[in-house]
Amino acid sequence: MDVLEKEVSAVAEYRPFYAQLVELEQKNATLVFDYESPKGNKEARSHVHALRQTKGALERTRKEAKAESLRIGRAIDAEAAEINARIEAMIGVHQEALEAIEQREKQRVADLAERLANLRNTGAAAVDSVDLSKAVADLEPLVIGTDWEEFKPQALEAKDEVLQALRRRLAERVEFELREAELARLRAEAAERERLEREAAIVRAAEERARAEAARAAEEAEARAAAEREAAARRELELKLAAETAERRRVEAEQRAEQERIDAAARAERQEQEAKDRAERQAKEAAAAAERQAAEAVRREQERVAAEQTAAAAELARREANKAHKGRVNRAALAALVAGGLTEECAKQCITLIASGKVPAVSIAY
Repeated sequence: MDVLEKEVSAVAEYRPFYAQLVELEQKNATLVFDYESPKGNKEARSHVHALRQTKGALERTRKEAKAESLRIGRAIDAEAAEINARIEAMIGVHQEALEAIEQREKQRVADLAERLANLRNTGAAAVDSVDLSKAVADLEPLVIGTDWEEFKPQALEAKDEVLQALRRRLAERVEFELREAELARLRAEAAERERLEREAAIVRAAEERARAEAARAAEEAEARAAAEREAAARRELELKLAAETAERRRVEAEQRAEQERIDAAARAERQEQEAKDRAERQAKEAAAAAERQAAEAVRREQERVAAEQTAAAAELARREANKAHKGRVNRAALAALVAGGLTEECAKQCITLIASGKVPAVSIAY
């Protein structure tokens, strides 16, 4: 008893399906589709559609046969379920690959949409001319190539729009920073002038006080000398003592004035040194900020290079997988040709000629 005879049951209505099922299973076992290509994808879907039509015909036959008898209906249901499972198994072989293609297509579109959003967001967080210049320098050499696929027109338009906006913002920011720097310079110069004027006023006041004290001391000495001269000889000694006292006070007054001038000059020098120290600290802080910005630029470049390397590795893996798939298809075709009576060398030559497109109207479905 052959395979067909074993599968023929008491349900006569199913006999055509068993004959068709054996033929379909044999055909399905030998069919290989190139799901990645439009032609292969379409052929796979057409094959699955034909299998689904067979299921529909089976269901209609099952309902018609079941109406005759409940007993026969149970047998019909059981055998229909078995046939349906076998058909579903054949569908599953191809449906999984078709769904994987659809999922990859959805992911591809989502990835391109995310890249476009990132492109449009370039420089959005930039706050000063350094950040804006970095954003322009990063975006200008960006090549919108075929890797953008159907998003390429949008990417080209987005790059132009973002570049124009960044350049406009950069020009406005540079103009603003130049104005701020000029205002800061003018304020610093005004403050320095005020400081020098205050110090000069302090020195002048100290000198005036010293001169006034010296004048008063001289006047007092002259008054005492006049009084001593009126007292004549009796006050001669007292006059000398008064003169010496006046001279000493004058000298002390001049010394005090000189000391105050020295003190004022020392204070002015300290204030000037403090201003220089503040300027040096501000310069160091600005240099440190510039170093941090440079380090951040290096980190961003490293992240960009890492992303490019990851994308290149993914592309290489995809190509290797496609190459391995074609190798499996070629080996299956070789085995079929050898089984058909060709020598292995002749079979290899046939596959090579067909794969390279040298045999008209004949191709290998990858």
